[in-house]
Amino acid sequence: MSHRRAYAGRLFAACLVLLCALLVACSTPTKRQEYVTPNDVWEGRLSVQVAGEAPQRISADFFLEGTARRASLTLNSPLGTRLARMQWDATSATLEVGDQKRSFESVDAMSTHTLGSALPMQALFAWLQGRPETAPGWEIQTLDMRQGRIRARSVDRTPAVQIDLVLEPR
Repeated sequence: MSHRRAYAGRLFAACLVLLCALLVACSTPTKRQEYVTPNDVWEGRLSVQVAGEAPQRISADFFLEGTARRASLTLNSPLGTRLARMQWDATSATLEVGDQKRSFESVDAMSTHTLGSALPMQALFAWLQGRPETAPGWEIQTLDMRQGRIRARSVDRTPAVQIDLVLEPR
């Protein structure tokens, strides 16, 4: 009987932790300030959807610092576990997932390997800085930049990719 109580207690605790994580993930700060930072650092929530034969959806908290030419992007689960880290510069890129590390010749090659499509990095960083910039094959929607929300969708590309960002105020 005590084994069942211990199991029920662990199950209850796990459900409580999950509920708290969901509440934190769904909550929005009451006062939103500035979303564009002068020192090229952004954080918030990221969702990437890739359509195709085997559709993919990645949702994570992110921390991004740098520029389109040289940056570091860390993706974490809602509970804070590191899912992946990407780093790149003008000559190379690396992707770390768990204990595995893989090198690429460029950030475009890395994003193509990961998502099946290169991302418009120059435009993405401009969007994060609040500047409208066109990117061939991409459509940008600043759903509500004052609320720190950005959506980018690939147009006429296979597989189709959609990126949603919700920035945290700095």
